[in-house]
Amino acid sequence: MTLPVWRTEWLTALRRRRLLLLNTLIPLAFVAPIALSSAPAVHAAAAFTVLFALFGTFGSSIPLIRDDESGLLRRYMLTGVHPGGLLLQHVFANAALDLMELAPSVLVIVVARGSSAAHVAMVVPAMVLGLVAANALGALTAALAKSVAEGALFSAVSALLLLHWAGTFRTPVPGTWQATLETWNPFRPLHESLLGAAGAGGPDLDPALFTTPIGVTLAVLLVITG
Repeated sequence: MTLPVWRTEWLTALRRRRLLLLNTLIPLAFVAPIALSSAPAVHAAAAFTVLFALFGTFGSSIPLIRDDESGLLRRYMLTGVHPGGLLLQHVFANAALDLMELAPSVLVIVVARGSSAAHVAMVVPAMVLGLVAANALGALTAALAKSVAEGALFSAVSALLLLHWAGTFRTPVPGTWQATLETWNPFRPLHESLLGAAGAGGPDLDPALFTTPIGVTLAVLLVITG
């Protein structure tokens, strides 16, 4: 069977309709009141970025830990699936599912805040990169955790730390090591795109904004699949 992990993740998600609906409605219930309110764009964008990053990180880490505890991952490997390929399929399948589940929330932000076409064009690739990075981070924390509780703790701490270094909560002083980390951070394009979409202006689609974060994300994927 081609891409068995990808196929399993998608079939399981689509057949668990209640969970799929909840995974769509719960972020929407959080996003909609903020997007429709008069909350400053800076605060709204920070809230959206944190939600999306944690959604991807937790959604990757916790299922992996449970699959390991149940023996499912070992059974996959006994069928000939390479451990690295298993994790890659997991990361990209879950990132794609996350993108589908979060699309209504992004649509509400765009409509409620009157985002321009240029800002929408920036949000889409930023969401893809941010969700792949979040799922890769989730896979990394799952590898370090020995229980679901540890996985949740590691996911929360690591995601919030990366969000801080991405400039989500404050802008670093230019020329400092924090500013360098912000440039490398795969959550930075997500935050800046949502900042623009939320009404704070900002740059149009800038390929240079994605170059280094994409490289960092690919390096993390190589580490966890090596």
